[in-house]
Amino acid sequence: GLLAALPPGGAADPVAVRRRLDWEWPRRLTDEARERLTAAALAEAETLGVTGRGALASHARPLLEEPPQPAAAAEALAPLFPEPVDHVLLQADLTAIAPGPLRRDLRATMALAADVESTGGATVYRFTPASVRRALDAGLTTDELHAFLAEVSRTPVPQPLDYLVDDVARRHGRLRVGAAASYLRSEDETALGQLLADRRCEPLRLRRIAPTVLVSPLSPDQLLLRLRELGQAPAAETAEGAVLTLRAEPRRTPARSAPVPAP
Repeated sequence: GLLAALPPGGAADPVAVRRRLDWEWPRRLTDEARERLTAAALAEAETLGVTGRGALASHARPLLEEPPQPAAAAEALAPLFPEPVDHVLLQADLTAIAPGPLRRDLRATMALAADVESTGGATVYRFTPASVRRALDAGLTTDELHAFLAEVSRTPVPQPLDYLVDDVARRHGRLRVGAAASYLRSEDETALGQLLADRRCEPLRLRRIAPTVLVSPLSPDQLLLRLRELGQAPAAETAEGAVLTLRAEPRRTPARSAPVPAP
C-alpha cells in the first residue's frame, strides 16, 4: 500500500519504507523485528515480480484496489508472457520438443507420458518405458495414447515411439495387485457360489479370484465370526494350509520378544 502511494514507476528506498512504517505503527513491533520483516517483504516482492527495482509493478496496482481487480491484473500481465502452444515436435530418438510453453491440458498429459529432459526457450521431453507405463497407470489406454501423440505432433509419429507404446501396453497389467485381509477357500465350488449369491453375505464383500478361493477385506477373525453367525462352520488355517487350533483362553497381551541389546 505504501509503494502504491507513489506515482507509477516511483521507487522507494528500503530505509525510507522502514522509517515510514516506524511512523505508521510505532508500537506494533520491536525495531529489530520491523526492520527484519520489512527487508524480507521487499525482497520477496522483488523475487515474485510484485516490484521491479523497488517500484510497484503495473500489474500489482489493480490488486490493491477495493475491491481487487484480478482481471485487470491479468490483462496487464498478458503481453509479458508468450502465447501457449498446442503442439510438439516428435523425433525419432524418442524425444519431443515443445517450442514454447504448452497449453495446460497438453502440458499435464505430456508430464504423464514423458520425462522432462531439459528446459529453456524450448522444453525437451523424453519417452521411456517408465513414462509410458506411468501414463497407462493414470488411466490412458493404448489407443488414446496413440491418438494423443498423432494429434499434438506437427511431425509424423516416429515408428520407434509407436513400437515403445505398444510394447509397454502389451506387458502392462499382466500382473495385478490388490488388497485383501483374509481369504476363504473350499474344494466345493458350489458352496462358495452359494455364499456369493447370498444377500446376507454382502457385508463380507467377498470376491472370487479363483474357482475355489474368495477374498474379503475383513480380518480373518471377523470373517470367521460372521460366517458362523450365518450358520457356516469354517475353520481357520495357517499360511502353510494347516488347520489352526484356536485356544479356549486367548492371550490377553501379545507375545513379547527379548529386547535387542544396544551397544
